[in-house]
Amino acid sequence: MIRRRRWTGAGARVAKLATSVLVATACTGSGTTNSDTAALVALVDSHCTDLATPGLGEGTLCVDNGFRPDTDDFSFANWGRSTEADGNISIQILVDLFGRAAVCAPGPETECILRPATVQRLEEWNNGLTGGRCEGFAVLSTRFFLGMEDPSHYRSGATRVADLRRGDGDLDRALAYWWTTQFLPEVVDRAAQSRTKSPVALVDEIIVGLAGGLGLTLGLYDNGAGHAVTPFAVTRRAGDFIVHVYDNNHPGERREIVVDPSTETWTYARAVLGADSSWSDWSGGTGRFEVTPMSTRRGPFRCDFCTSLAHDAGTVVSVASREPTSAGLLRIVSRTGTFAVTPEGIENSIEGAQWRSTKGGSANLTVTIPSSAGDLDVSILRENDSLPAGDVVVGVRRPDNPDLQIQGDLAGTTGTASPVLLVRTDGTTVRAPSGAAARVSIASGSGLSRTTVAAGEELTVRKIAADEIEVALKGSGAARIVDEGRWLARTISARNGGLAVETSSVAAVPIRPAARPGFSRTQTTVPPSAPVPPSRVTTTTTDPDEGPPPSIVVTLPD
Repeated sequence: MIRRRRWTGAGARVAKLATSVLVATACTGSGTTNSDTAALVALVDSHCTDLATPGLGEGTLCVDNGFRPDTDDFSFANWGRSTEADGNISIQILVDLFGRAAVCAPGPETECILRPATVQRLEEWNNGLTGGRCEGFAVLSTRFFLGMEDPSHYRSGATRVADLRRGDGDLDRALAYWWTTQFLPEVVDRAAQSRTKSPVALVDEIIVGLAGGLGLTLGLYDNGAGHAVTPFAVTRRAGDFIVHVYDNNHPGERREIVVDPSTETWTYARAVLGADSSWSDWSGGTGRFEVTPMSTRRGPFRCDFCTSLAHDAGTVVSVASREPTSAGLLRIVSRTGTFAVTPEGIENSIEGAQWRSTKGGSANLTVTIPSSAGDLDVSILRENDSLPAGDVVVGVRRPDNPDLQIQGDLAGTTGTASPVLLVRTDGTTVRAPSGAAARVSIASGSGLSRTTVAAGEELTVRKIAADEIEVALKGSGAARIVDEGRWLARTISARNGGLAVETSSVAAVPIRPAARPGFSRTQTTVPPSAPVPPSRVTTTTTDPDEGPPPSIVVTLPD
């Protein structure tokens, strides 16, 4: 349904803002001068009205799209892995995201044999999901509010998001699906671009986005951890801008992020619950605050792990911890510097290193180290011996090499832990910790090989030909594995002083045609939004993922 344009009072001010802000945001970033900052603050301030905001605390109104906790939020809190496999990252979710051809071996359209590298990514993402699915909550709550999805799809008769309960229909799967989108290049690139802008510049984008009815999620980062929330209003209070959000860790509450334009910083009280059951306050500046529009989450998406890395891509190291309250702190020592996650944050002295943290836990991180850094020693650490080692998945991808993944209680005590991975030009060596075994998977060609390295033992993987790798277990000789062009699962084990390789065919699993959760496979339009009370900014569009809506309706309170 498309409504006729109608502006009243403050609505005219919103109309002016929607055109003027495009120039302002294109010129702001981390390198702004004092005069630039002052001009930006003046511009953002000019968007605000003199209207009181009794429902949003003290201050004056800048924008309010009408989203309200207790109605438009989920009635239950964010959580991590589900006990049911279908509520986590599944093969079907990968098919829905990337299409069958990207993640499955050639075969019938109703079946899927996952490609080896895709199996590894599935295991990594499910480990990382344990830290919480906040990104999924932030995205899906926004889609419900904008009418892109209908609560009744998940629970019969539901008219509000607050009517839904965990386990309704495929709701758990939908939250997992949208959580996964934070890893995808289309979303990663847009979020990274956002983080180059100052917090005040992003407040400007939030005002424009909410006024224009564009779906937004807001990302926060502190001490190596990340969290995603749903912004719905901005007010001016004294000298600060207040971004009002729905935080999926606090259902039913209106939360506030305070942006101080004088220091270009933000603060968020009681952001995350720690292992000691105390809440941590978060704060930061440019680089730790991001705004991602819903338009980046259109699918199907490009699968960056479904193909080989480019020759000059460097080494990609990823870590995901199953225990969000346990330490899984990554440390990479190169010949040119060190990248380390500490309890205080991220420290890096490797020139050209790039990293991104998922929103949901400090132990979920992907780091790209340039080839110029040379050999790498990779360790997984914990702050002290009183913390459990946890269950951690570590992956290594290199150009022209098999993808290697290890899993287990890998974390040693900070300062004393030995590397669990030695990445060298001629191969990669797994060193199992002295007190725990390491489960290893090797994705090479059309086969996925698995083995277990006993505590204190070493295993080395080398590529010796285009279709052949060598796996050597210290003290038990070596085995050569040739890619046979068939989709096989291999088990490598020590036997009679050598290594034995057993192969088996991979069974296909049934799948459905690719589709996003919450949509029927034939649905092409979105049901009209329910009527909204006064003071809301309402938009509708015939395509739920297209850009700015064709009309905006603004009404003011009596």
